[in-house]
Amino acid sequence: MVAVVLLAICAVPMGDAIRNGIMASTVGVDKARELRCMKNTMETILAEPYPTLWKAAKGTGTAADYALPDDASCANVERSLTIALYEQSGSQPPALLTSTTASRRESALLFVSLSSDKGYSFATLVSR
Repeated sequence: MVAVVLLAICAVPMGDAIRNGIMASTVGVDKARELRCMKNTMETILAEPYPTLWKAAKGTGTAADYALPDDASCANVERSLTIALYEQSGSQPPALLTSTTASRRESALLFVSLSSDKGYSFATLVSR
């Protein structure tokens, strides 16, 4: 009788541990799917010609005029893309330009930033 009571007392935490282990594996699958989505989206964006990305550039904090590609792995993943001009003028260090300071020279670098609502973020500079 004592052994059955001890077994029952130990079974409750053991059941919780098994349930948490199963949940952790599904969270890992979701994170891997989201990472794959973000990597594929960034590769698709970077495959675009420079003039296409340059025309889509809006500035920091403003969504770019670029339609993000649809992908089955991106279901339920909210993505935001910003493309800003990044250039160096004179002896000043390179800086992101806003719409008021940008000279809109096509020779500027483009700062491409892609982020998701669940924590992944990719950023890179694109040159002509």
